[in-house]
Amino acid sequence: MEEIKEGAVCPACHKGIWEYDWKEEWLEPYTILKEKYLVGAVSMAGTDFVRYIGYDLILEQKVWLRVYSKDAWKEKGEKEARLLFGKFGLPGIPGVRDYYESEESGYMVTEYLTGQTMRTYCKKNARMSQTRAESLWLSLLEGLEQMHALGLIAGNLSPDTLVVTEEGNLAAPGAPALEGEGSRYLAPEQREKEGVTGPWSDVYAVCAMWYEMLTGRPVPETEEREKTGRLKKPSRYIKISANVEEALLQGLAMEPQRRFFSIQNMKESMGLSETSEDEWMGVTRHIWGDAWLETAGSFGSSGKKRHRRYLLKRLAAAAVILAAVCGITAGGFWIYRETHREEVILWQVKRDRNEYEDRIKEEKLTKESQAYDTVLDFLETYGDKDDVASGDRQDYYELKEEDLEHCPELYGTEKGFYLDVNTAMEALEYYMDLEGRADLSTEHWSGTGSVNKADEKEIIIYLSKAEEYYIRESGEKVNVHFDPSDNQLQYISFQGSRERCARFLEKMIPVLLSETYLTKEEAEGMTNLDFQVEEAVVFGKMYSLTLPGGYEILLSVPTEVISAAQRENTRKNIPDLLKVSISGRNRGMQVLEEGVTYAGNYPRGSKRYQEFLAFVKEHASFKEENGDEESTLLEDRQKTVYRLEKEAVEEWGEPCNFVRFLTDKDTFVNKLTDRGYEMKLLETEENNQVEVNGYGGVSTSFVHKERYQVSDGVFLTVNSDTVNHQMLGVAIYREKGSNASLKELAVCVTAFIQGAEVEEPSELPEMLDEVEADIEYAKDNTFIVSDDAALMFSDSEDSDYEITIVSQNVYENNPYWP
Repeated sequence: MEEIKEGAVCPACHKGIWEYDWKEEWLEPYTILKEKYLVGAVSMAGTDFVRYIGYDLILEQKVWLRVYSKDAWKEKGEKEARLLFGKFGLPGIPGVRDYYESEESGYMVTEYLTGQTMRTYCKKNARMSQTRAESLWLSLLEGLEQMHALGLIAGNLSPDTLVVTEEGNLAAPGAPALEGEGSRYLAPEQREKEGVTGPWSDVYAVCAMWYEMLTGRPVPETEEREKTGRLKKPSRYIKISANVEEALLQGLAMEPQRRFFSIQNMKESMGLSETSEDEWMGVTRHIWGDAWLETAGSFGSSGKKRHRRYLLKRLAAAAVILAAVCGITAGGFWIYRETHREEVILWQVKRDRNEYEDRIKEEKLTKESQAYDTVLDFLETYGDKDDVASGDRQDYYELKEEDLEHCPELYGTEKGFYLDVNTAMEALEYYMDLEGRADLSTEHWSGTGSVNKADEKEIIIYLSKAEEYYIRESGEKVNVHFDPSDNQLQYISFQGSRERCARFLEKMIPVLLSETYLTKEEAEGMTNLDFQVEEAVVFGKMYSLTLPGGYEILLSVPTEVISAAQRENTRKNIPDLLKVSISGRNRGMQVLEEGVTYAGNYPRGSKRYQEFLAFVKEHASFKEENGDEESTLLEDRQKTVYRLEKEAVEEWGEPCNFVRFLTDKDTFVNKLTDRGYEMKLLETEENNQVEVNGYGGVSTSFVHKERYQVSDGVFLTVNSDTVNHQMLGVAIYREKGSNASLKELAVCVTAFIQGAEVEEPSELPEMLDEVEADIEYAKDNTFIVSDDAALMFSDSEDSDYEITIVSQNVYENNPYWP
């Protein structure tokens, strides 16, 4: 830093150097930071940073300069600067133009906001009307919502830190932590050492100032409220609508769990919410959900202490009052459940996911499995053996639901969600307003078991129970499939009008799939597609969307037969009938390596997701829009493809999310060399792409390709991950005109790519003999699955016989999301 010449006048403050109020610990006026930022007067000083009026000497504009202590910068300032850098569109929140740090301090440069403080404004406009207060707050509330969706809270909102701009809107230019008068607007948890803060803390501050705007009276300090336990209603002082009054009082609850989770929840209660904000709400839930759950524990300690002190002072009250208090305590969770349904549902979703991840489930039971003998004995004792389907290799059994109790270790291996079916139904009833109207109309059970009698001795169990619900009054239908052994949801569908199906997608996707969400506009766009339904057409057009995590949405016109009464009611109430179904992920899709994150596999809207997309856009060497608007695969209708150079991919440092094997390229090539193959390297190529579809899905393919000549007329292409060199797939082919057999090489490649040895028993050689006996037939009709590998047969411009070997998840069209 340097100093400007003495005698000059600051272009920001219009003061000479001796006209400033100044303290020893502050930067001297006219100091120049980073050779471009002139330091002017101190605007506000607190315990974490000092805010100065500054001047950008290059752009010739006023700016705010924040100078943090080193500890405060590492604790808060650096994160806020990074997340708000370049974001100039947040209403009422100044974007960060620059930030950096020195050995002693951290520095942040933000947009400059002009106006008067809210406290000054309110002195001139005491006890303003409800309409005027709403117009002041609306813009800033939207900015706070977006700020929360970035993982930040304001944390120190007060009439002294907010500004009323020249346009008549409130803004939060960012203020240091204050003591004294400003602290009365802090939420109770912000005063406690172990308090859990989040969007609900900003809700408290907003409601405290809003209350003061309307009534002209500040909300009592926390200590005073602990003594009295009361807060006077605004309607005692001013005319106010009931919903706004109730919202303000709920937002000022001492315990976080009795407050609103977010700004949007508060706005919805006030009748001020806009549908365009739903996208921010989904991200906010994802970022702050865990902290919100922790507030229950926080309330369980400090919150109870506050109430205990209050209750002890009232022990002399009437026995009726004491009994009522005891009654509330005993039924407290029930009361909370009824008044905070959405928060409870989100807590149940989090619980279900934790329980799912803690469960130890084997896709196949082998002889070494602890439960093998118990399950085998169960199948042979209670299962109905299917003599027609059974043979030398496998035995098949039909299972009955009532016999499950005899085999407690039993579980199915069908596709599934993390969610328990009961949690899913509770969420559906809440979000779709179905409570008390869903009648179980049919249910169906299916269960089978298979025992491989070869050396592997594997047992596979498939269990599923289907329940269909008919919705009274509306004629809508709900169908759920779940694993009856543990109630894990496998499939869910909703049948109703296009508008209701759009709501189902918008509200239920974040509950069912923690990895992503759909905005209201995206959901409506899907349900408003042309399904080409005509009288002579039995089936209309169907659309599908594969979501991160391997889940699939299918939209169609329902064709199933229902009872005459239900059919008449359905046609009467739902002339534009649609069916939306969502299938769960394959249980076999699990983490390959603990602790490894794959590029693109970030929850939609999360900080890492946003950082990755920003990185890709900045470093892309090529960009192409190549969607197919006529495709029934919705992820293909709108796609943006970015190409990255190898250096950029290595800088990001995470492998791609394309399905793979754990064997690394060098090990694979060395095994083939040791086997006696020539392995003459002919060429290498890099092809690194990121594909982003119109629903936020990100597919990454970082491919390092090496082409080898293996023998006369036989070639091999090795595809590996650019970052960690794990095998993505192999292509074996012979040049046109050659009659060379690819069988032996294919057997070796299939074993080595999976980290196995060729000598291990396999049926693959026999299967390849059948392929090479009629190659033309195999190209169109044959594929082979060998353990985790899939072999597919084709031809190309240079070859009349090619074998592609990839993970079987590629063949099954399952995007990889461990």
